[in-house]
Amino acid sequence: MKNYIIYRSLIVITLMFLLWFGPIIQRVEAKENLNQGINADAYIVIDSKTGEIILEKNKNKRHYPASITKIVTAIIAIEERELNEIVTISQHAQNTEGSSLSLIAGDKISLKDLLYGIMLHSGNDGAVAIAEHISNNETEFSQKMTFFAKSIGANNTQFINASGLPNDKHYTTANDMAIIARYAMKNKVFKEMVQHKQYTYDSRLWRDELMEHEKTEAAKFGVPWEGIPKIINHNGLLGIYDGATGVKNGFTHEARYTLVGSAEKNGTEIIVVLLRSENSDTAYKDMLTLLDEGFKLNNEKANKLIANKKKELESAKEWSNKEEEIAREQNNPFKTLDKFEYMLLPGGIFSVVLFIFLIVIFIVKIKQKR
Repeated sequence: MKNYIIYRSLIVITLMFLLWFGPIIQRVEAKENLNQGINADAYIVIDSKTGEIILEKNKNKRHYPASITKIVTAIIAIEERELNEIVTISQHAQNTEGSSLSLIAGDKISLKDLLYGIMLHSGNDGAVAIAEHISNNETEFSQKMTFFAKSIGANNTQFINASGLPNDKHYTTANDMAIIARYAMKNKVFKEMVQHKQYTYDSRLWRDELMEHEKTEAAKFGVPWEGIPKIINHNGLLGIYDGATGVKNGFTHEARYTLVGSAEKNGTEIIVVLLRSENSDTAYKDMLTLLDEGFKLNNEKANKLIANKKKELESAKEWSNKEEEIAREQNNPFKTLDKFEYMLLPGGIFSVVLFIFLIVIFIVKIKQKR
């Protein structure tokens, strides 16, 4: 009888180990396989509603953000100012390096047009103009940006400029950018803005250099070109993923390709942040893979919660029948077992100690594998 009890206890413990840790092992292997196919050095996938992290790699590793910096520039401007305010372009803004709206010192343009210009076209000159409009200068505005980031929980981020031009002291992490993007996407004005594939621009500032660039971008992203002043959204995700809702792409040689993307399906919105992907193709490939995986895992979690709820209800019904429970206790074949035999049963001291021992071995092996 004792041999039978020991044998049965070992079987139960083994089954418990497989049921508890089998799915964990599978998830670890699945994540490793996923990471092998992702080019970006760091990424994170979160549920926009809850902020829960679904997937991540190097989420707290610092990187140059490039133009996804402008997410912060834009949300501060939207929250602090009116969209119809007129911004006067300075010489400093005109001289800003990198992607440009072809602004000239003395130009007057609405804040709304500038915001669309920096979020769709990624104009660095427009970002500087916004910074100078809100603060005394770009440096002061950058300090405001850093303070804003830390105020919402993005504590591993620091900004030196409003555009995302490279600087050793200008950095962020995938986790922080997810926090920032989630915050920004709760703002209706911001969310509507980043979903536009194109935007009608101020015709007075529609210069030949800007027009030629936008005409090329229209062809690249498959947007019809009518020859009228309009800014094309450089975020290619909007045209290739069903349910895409934003957000912003970026590039510098130092940062390589950065991308913040979001999409919504069946009432669930996922936000993905990629940092340092090698090129545009790998960035969007990574984004599509992580969005699909994010929605898949979220659905699996939801289905599991529903299944567990059903089990709870079924269990409640079973336990409501007290007479059957008493009858089972009276017919319990182990009722007469001695104290040692009870120790060997599932849940007894022996089985608990063995179970803990197996857990320790499993954790050690996982750490060795890493």
